[in-house]
Amino acid sequence: MCSTGGTMLVFEHCPYLDLDRSPITIEICYDHSRGFKQLFHFHPGIEIIYVHAGVGSLVVEQTIHEVKPGTLIFMKPFQPHYLKLQISPTQPYVRTLIKYDVAYFAEYLKAFPSIAQFHDYICGDPAGLQVQYMSEREPLERFLAEHKERLQRSPMCSPMEGNALFLIALLHFLYPLWQKGEPDRQPKRAEVPVVVRMMDWINENYDKEFQLESLAQAVHLSPNHASGLFRKATGKTITEFIIDRRLKQACILLKTTTRSVQEIGEKSGWPNFNYFCNIFKKRMGVTPKQYRNI
Repeated sequence: MCSTGGTMLVFEHCPYLDLDRSPITIEICYDHSRGFKQLFHFHPGIEIIYVHAGVGSLVVEQTIHEVKPGTLIFMKPFQPHYLKLQISPTQPYVRTLIKYDVAYFAEYLKAFPSIAQFHDYICGDPAGLQVQYMSEREPLERFLAEHKERLQRSPMCSPMEGNALFLIALLHFLYPLWQKGEPDRQPKRAEVPVVVRMMDWINENYDKEFQLESLAQAVHLSPNHASGLFRKATGKTITEFIIDRRLKQACILLKTTTRSVQEIGEKSGWPNFNYFCNIFKKRMGVTPKQYRNI
């Protein structure tokens, strides 16, 4: 993982990037209180989090979600998100975490067309909900506990096959719950309406030269008030958020196109090639060319 501290965007170099090692990793009901870091980050694979214990908030796609026991989170590839938790000796953070490479797992789904279709939906539909609240926690937590016990009691000869089978079973388990939950569980975008409008503005204008006055005018606030409100709600400055958004775009273009590094910098909001390379290396820990070849 490459980090510069604070709430700056971090590219998480996950083990599942190496398909020969661990394209699917699973941690079930793990107390992550000590190791947890509040980082605004993203990663190239899918991340599923189920919160057994913990209280806080999640910022993703210009929306602020409440996090509490029973929260199920589904993060898409290259999707920046910021998880903020209130951790104390009496209030731990216990979660199940699943990370996996989409292309690798897709091979296992070919024999299960309905589950594959559901998986494609939650991976690709921009309108699909990514945060669900389990009204009945016990069935899912029992399902997870039984799988953990099964693995500990009789580990499979091929751990990756076992992990893939578990992931298929988990999606099969969640499928009806996800369908039932969608109509009345829309995210509460109105919770911090001004900050959400600011995020939307940044998402539409990140590739242009930034002027704080233009953003403040768009949300009918003074520049100072806009800056303070944004930092209070997200834990980061507007400038940091814009850099994060530009980096996300640059990373996607580096991985999915054959455009030159200079052109990608320009498309991401950095017309100065040297500055783009310097800030990319500083924030990501590797050069744009090295990142493309990871």
